[in-house]
Amino acid sequence: MISSEEIKNIAKLSYLEIKEGEMEEMRKSFSSILEYVKKLQELNTDDIEATPSVIELESVMREDVAKDNDCDLMSSFSRSKNNYLEVKKILYNED
Repeated sequence: MISSEEIKNIAKLSYLEIKEGEMEEMRKSFSSILEYVKKLQELNTDDIEATPSVIELESVMREDVAKDNDCDLMSSFSRSKNNYLEVKKILYNED
């Protein structure tokens, strides 16, 4: 069974808050998932051909064509610096 410390580490890496009352339920859920994955890994798939897709796919992408545009993009954003757009920082390191 997966340990509480492993659950806490997964939660930290995922930026999730798990309350102590939820820890045992999470341990059971994670352990159940890992047991199922272990069973799947035991299956012999040597004679099974890989299936990339079960439906026929077609490209929906159009050709990229550059067009002149008179729009001043920089003026429509609230913050810019040295001709670059400034955005809110969304990644951070807790170490």
